[in-house]
Amino acid sequence: MAIALQGCHRVAVDPYWGRIDQYLEGEVARRGRLMVQVGVGALLDSLRPMAVWRPPVLEIPGYRPLVHPEADFHVTGRPFLLAPSVFCGPVPQLFASPQANTVVMVYPALNNPVHAAALWASPTDTRQVDAPVPPALSALLGRTRAIVLCVIADHPACTTTQLAQRAGISPASASEHATTLRSAGLTTLTRERKAALHALTHLGLTLLNTNGSAPAES
Repeated sequence: MAIALQGCHRVAVDPYWGRIDQYLEGEVARRGRLMVQVGVGALLDSLRPMAVWRPPVLEIPGYRPLVHPEADFHVTGRPFLLAPSVFCGPVPQLFASPQANTVVMVYPALNNPVHAAALWASPTDTRQVDAPVPPALSALLGRTRAIVLCVIADHPACTTTQLAQRAGISPASASEHATTLRSAGLTTLTRERKAALHALTHLGLTLLNTNGSAPAES
């Protein structure tokens, strides 16, 4: 069994782990910013429709416990940890033992089909996080716009301010380049309150990986 599980992980998980880790970091950052800026109530309310916040109760429609014998779970003042997962089914699950100090809710983080397609695309010639900007991509888009695209790919759910800082350009310039990339279908924008969060589309990932594997002309 152990050997079979190792083989399954090597084929089905390991080739995609860099993207998975990157995507989940972006998800945690997005939820964390929401909690810091607006509060815990807004964070829990953002989990709709997979979970419905009716203070002081968080309801999970269609919940069927995998571990606990009862559907009602009392946190009773213990720490409550949200754990995004790309392997979770459509209904979140709760995990804790009577001796555990922390209650963990594993919830599906991959709800957008575009993001799912990009995450599970063929891992062949996939760009590594924070790798140099491919020369072919710079020639195609222009160096600054290529850098912006790579920053968005390497740091999903980054804000426009973070994008500008990592790309070494002004926020106005970052916004302009991001708008152009979004108009071309290479990136998406999600708004969380006042923050604009940027992410790559499947088309953007395909372009980045294709140009990343193409040899530079001499």
